[in-house]
Amino acid sequence: MNLAYSENFFVNRVAILGRPNAGKSTLLNALIESPLSGTSARPQTTRTNIRGILQRFNELEEWVGQIILADTPGVNLAKGLLERAMHMSVEEALKDVETVVWVADARTFVKDLRNIEMDRVGGDKIAGWLMDTLKACADKNWVLVISKMDLINPNEVLPLLQKATELLPQFKEIVPVSAQSRGRKSNLDTLLKVFEKYSERSEPVYSPEVWTDMNSRQVLQNLIREAIFRQGKQEVPYKSDSTILSFEEPEGTKKMSEIHAYIWVSKASMKPILVGKAGARIREINKAVRDRYEEITGEKIVLKLFVKVVEKWESRAANLSELGYVF
Repeated sequence: MNLAYSENFFVNRVAILGRPNAGKSTLLNALIESPLSGTSARPQTTRTNIRGILQRFNELEEWVGQIILADTPGVNLAKGLLERAMHMSVEEALKDVETVVWVADARTFVKDLRNIEMDRVGGDKIAGWLMDTLKACADKNWVLVISKMDLINPNEVLPLLQKATELLPQFKEIVPVSAQSRGRKSNLDTLLKVFEKYSERSEPVYSPEVWTDMNSRQVLQNLIREAIFRQGKQEVPYKSDSTILSFEEPEGTKKMSEIHAYIWVSKASMKPILVGKAGARIREINKAVRDRYEEITGEKIVLKLFVKVVEKWESRAANLSELGYVF
């Protein structure tokens, strides 16, 4: 494999935006072929920007480019401090990128198009924010990705694409995808060609072996959140987060990294729910995180989770900063 690059090397920095649960994280994971970004059926599973780097090689295995993908929290204009921090991650992702992808769920996007057609976006803050941002960031290459196409009636596909093309001329490309599918049915190859089309000639930003700029602590924190969102009950996932207390690398006779992590809950009543009867749920969460980490990195770990109550952490700036949120 030739790792030298020429003056034709291309780079495209891409921000992936959309409503909560539109399929942004699933899209990122499918593109980089790794479950890096946490997914669940609940909104807020992604609370910070998750960056994956897709290295591109040609038929001769020459290193020809890289596509830098930033998955972002779902656009949420609620007034809570945590929601504000998540939205600031979205705003931050818009800076210093060549391309912005808006991911729209095929099952619900028809409502957005209807509101745009009837000039009713003022009643929908997210749709209004999108239209304002399209104007404010008109210098970006905007790409509309309509996700979950496999979940709608095939007869609805062409009318949906035609209506989107008619009402949203700001988007240079409209690409329907099914990120859960495989091969040609996913249409991900078409999307990658679009990213290459709008790339710029540049020196590499990352070395060729890099596939994310997240460190091990950040990956684990994200995976713990994913496990809580998948297995937590009631409101617990929305009032929980995690910090990594210690991360000890293997040394001597120790063959695996050992990690101690805290799971924060904002109410004392949530702790027994998260721990479960005789610790059953916390063990399930632990196993899910370890399995996921091994799937992503190929490494086994020893993980020790502790649950602690931090009253109203989601509304305290100091607590959010400790969790890694940036204001």
